[in-house]
Amino acid sequence: MFVGVLMALLSACATVSPPTSALGERVGRSDLDVSALRIRVRDLARRFSGLLEAAADDIAAKAGTPEMSRRMLAFKADAVPAMQGALYQPDPVAALVEAWALLAQLQATLPNRAVSASPELLAEAQRSLADMESQVEALWREVTGKEDVSAARERVHAWAAEHPLTGPLVARESTVPLLASVTAASGGGLLKRAAGLLEDTRDITARVDLYAASLPRQARWQAELVAADAMNAPALQSALAELARTVDILDRVAGVAANTPALVARERAAVLEALGRERQSLQDFISGERQAVMAGVGQERAAVVDALRAERVATLQQVDGLARGWVDHAFDRAGHLVDRVFLWLLGLLGLGLVGGLILVVLLARAWRRAT
Repeated sequence: MFVGVLMALLSACATVSPPTSALGERVGRSDLDVSALRIRVRDLARRFSGLLEAAADDIAAKAGTPEMSRRMLAFKADAVPAMQGALYQPDPVAALVEAWALLAQLQATLPNRAVSASPELLAEAQRSLADMESQVEALWREVTGKEDVSAARERVHAWAAEHPLTGPLVARESTVPLLASVTAASGGGLLKRAAGLLEDTRDITARVDLYAASLPRQARWQAELVAADAMNAPALQSALAELARTVDILDRVAGVAANTPALVARERAAVLEALGRERQSLQDFISGERQAVMAGVGQERAAVVDALRAERVATLQQVDGLARGWVDHAFDRAGHLVDRVFLWLLGLLGLGLVGGLILVVLLARAWRRAT
């Protein structure tokens, strides 16, 4: 019995689960947390940038016209940084919806950007955009835990139709209302837990790595666009006429260059000061996170200790009740045994007395016969 009680106590202690903290809350489905979702979304930024560049280069190469090359150059110079900015938002859910809406807008605007492209080239580019959208939809299924995302797709494409791309992508409409609409339609009340998250050092490192690989190409695209516009601009001749004035300006700039060391020293001091502020803010953030973690650990330890104390008290009360029952039962059985022993002793004493009387009678008779 005592072994069974001990095993029950151990199993009860083993099943005590510490309270979860806010840092462990999940987004959407229970098997997909915010960190995992961020990694998946950041990986889309790398792949989609390359796919957009490859689609634009394919149309430009196969069309073979300078006008189409310039149009596709402008297209990828706008689309690639816009896609990277969309997928590198701090909130991974908002980044996913932003990229989805951007892909829908690009599908709608691509025929206008490639007006002279053949239907086969245009269809191939549209298939590439549709494939990227299918990857976003697949990740959205994992986030919401629903296989049917047709309602969210319809809302995204309806929003893209209402907000077409008519200018530079940096001036496109905000997707904040779309995010609220899509998450509400997907039953994603829990998805709002990811809102307001800040970038950590891994996000910054991943963004720097992506920009280090992408920014040189974007700079080259912008330079090629400027060169193409300059060759076709009417103001090119007047710019050449101003070349003499530019030389004079450069002479004056040479005088200013004499003060460059002082300027560099001021910039260096400003950079060091900014780095110091960033370092201090990072230390404050790490200290706050450490204090929050220690407070959470203390609360969890206190909860475990209270649970163990309650289990111990309950077990001791149960063992005390069992012990009292055993003692009472033992005394009851002992009382019956004493009664039986007393009766047996009393019977033996009676038999002894009877035997003694018989022996006395026999001795008396024998003595009488002898006399």
